[in-house]
Amino acid sequence: MPYLHPPSVSRPLGRAGLILMLLAGSPASARAEQALPARADDAAAFDDSETRLFAPIPRWEAPPPPVDAVLATPSFLAPTLDKQGAARSRAVQNGLARPAINATPIRRGLASTPSRLPSASERAVGMRLGAEQLSLSTAIVTGQGGWQRNDTRLDWNVARGATSDSDLRWSAGTGGNVQASGSAEQNAQAVLGYRLQPLDIVTLTTEIALAGTYNFAADNGLSSSMTPRVKVVADLTQPLSTPWRTTLDLGVGREVSLSGNSLHTNASALLRLELPTP
Repeated sequence: MPYLHPPSVSRPLGRAGLILMLLAGSPASARAEQALPARADDAAAFDDSETRLFAPIPRWEAPPPPVDAVLATPSFLAPTLDKQGAARSRAVQNGLARPAINATPIRRGLASTPSRLPSASERAVGMRLGAEQLSLSTAIVTGQGGWQRNDTRLDWNVARGATSDSDLRWSAGTGGNVQASGSAEQNAQAVLGYRLQPLDIVTLTTEIALAGTYNFAADNGLSSSMTPRVKVVADLTQPLSTPWRTTLDLGVGREVSLSGNSLHTNASALLRLELPTP
């Protein structure tokens, strides 16, 4: 008699579990479908925040400069036009040009031919950089005659001139020299003044100047002075009705030594005649 297995209980239970899983999975899938749009909205919001945080910063761009007639004209049509000068002027107007530095050679007492007039008491060669407002100069100076080692020095000076636009005038400078023998000297000066115009043809300027010199030699040391002075410039062209410009310059000052009791008074007068240029 064959052996009969008992009916399996696991098959009905597996089928029932599969049915329950299918029934339970339909609400989960619905919830997943409902959650998908929310995740898409979150991603869009995140992308928008990134766009706001890392967006390029708007920058101001200057309008293009106007077209220059000289630069716009082809060279083969007008070969005589100065295009380099026009380009330089355009660069200066746009603030792109490099500041021009004036270089002036220093040359004193080096006449190629002898003269009967009194010559300079010393000879000097060097270079000066800058304009009147700010200048730097250096020179090698020697005494009258040939270039001798014991009578040669190296001079240098940095000066800031007074501006002519403002009524308040000031200037400052410092310099020095080094002797070939080894001694050195340092100096500095400063001027503060104010300009008035009491009349249309008269300009009055009052100044006070401070100057100091320090010699590195042991027996000299520091010396300083203060000089108040007054300058008067009168334009006499209209009162005299002259065909050329006539200017009278008057000046008087008194130098007071701060390290001693010495006093020096100096005065000057200059009548200047300038012919008009055509």
